[in-house]
Amino acid sequence: MATLRTVEFWPQTGFVDAPWTEDPDEDAFVRSARTIGELYSEGIRPGGVRARHPQLRLHCFPHEPGRGEVLVTVFTEPMDGFEMAGVTLPDGVAALSSTARAALVLDVMHAAALRMAEARGWDPAAFAAARAHVVAHDLRFRWTGTAKTAPGRRYTARPVGTITDDGLGRVVVEIRRVPDGTLVGTSAEIVTPGSERTFRQVARTLRWRDGGTVEINPGERWHSTTVEEPPALTVRAEGANSPESVPRISVIGGYSDDAVPETYSTALYLLTDELRGPQWTAWWSAAPDDVLEISYDLIAQGAAGVTARRGGNKLRIRLDRPLADILAATDRVALARADVEAVLATARRRAGLGPYPELPDPARVAAGTTERIEARDALIRRMHDLLDRLADRLPAALLASLRSELDDGRTGDVMSGLRSWLAHLGVPVTEAERAEFEALAATRQQPIDMTYTGTT
Repeated sequence: MATLRTVEFWPQTGFVDAPWTEDPDEDAFVRSARTIGELYSEGIRPGGVRARHPQLRLHCFPHEPGRGEVLVTVFTEPMDGFEMAGVTLPDGVAALSSTARAALVLDVMHAAALRMAEARGWDPAAFAAARAHVVAHDLRFRWTGTAKTAPGRRYTARPVGTITDDGLGRVVVEIRRVPDGTLVGTSAEIVTPGSERTFRQVARTLRWRDGGTVEINPGERWHSTTVEEPPALTVRAEGANSPESVPRISVIGGYSDDAVPETYSTALYLLTDELRGPQWTAWWSAAPDDVLEISYDLIAQGAAGVTARRGGNKLRIRLDRPLADILAATDRVALARADVEAVLATARRRAGLGPYPELPDPARVAAGTTERIEARDALIRRMHDLLDRLADRLPAALLASLRSELDDGRTGDVMSGLRSWLAHLGVPVTEAERAEFEALAATRQQPIDMTYTGTT
């Protein structure tokens, strides 16, 4: 007596670029049966079913047009080499989704196996376990080969084979780092016959050509995959006791709202952005603290002023400026410059430093502020014009939301949101509209030149 090892449909495989059988429903069915047969066979072997032959082979009878149900016929007469069952399919099997068709294959295969078990006196529990095995693997056969280690022992590579709904196999080579098993590379898919036996044959050819290149040969030629080297990674700590800390000035922003006049907020942004320059880092490098951290509250509830406190390796300075003061100022650019000067004077005093680099003169700050505001207004007008051109292709609610955000000056949010929605909705755009969109995106990122020279 033999042990039942295989339950599968025939033909077991076929050509990649041609039908396996003439009938479309049968062709789709036997292709889907490839992955189910491998899983079911894998699940039946632990049961140790003693049988006359090691294989239960199923095949499809000629199609009967107009049939509405599946008919399974089990042949109980002795056969040479295998047990056999036949299946007559209904119309429309090829039109089923891949998942529904795989589920149908499992039902048919399991029904045939149980009926044969009844005829042969086999234990049905083994077949229940085989069916559960298929379900547990979500009706998809996946095989993983043994990993091989590269010279130098930095990486391992292993073949992974999957049988897809077309009945064919797809093999990829996975490359992982040795210390932690992280997946760092995957080869292109290689099409093979869909069977575990084929996967094992292909896996035996896997070899490392050198410490970073692995090869595999499915039969027609060698396929190579080279590990991509990631960029170098440097990790540093920032803290009072950290030797890696470097002197720097960090402007982290603060509290504001739409009521803050644009001239003041723009001038404040341009002036504090200047503090990122190398001359300011050089000035601060003589301070006892590594980091000068600047924040502000432009809707402060108390009196205007500058406060400072130390923590860790930072000197934290905050500017408090009530909104009423900004609204009452006759020259808001000058007020912003005076506020930044007050912040720097406090930093200089608390850190015991010498004179700080010169800020841009008032005329330059005023010109830069005007230029930035005018550029943003022009940008908003152009973006409104673009939305008008796209209005007939965008949902009304989305259009209203984007226009509202533009009116609030949120050009960045509008550009990124519009880009995402155009792609998500599949909105057709003309070449002129696309060029305008990209030009607007580039314009939004252009800085205002506030270059100056000299120190005090």
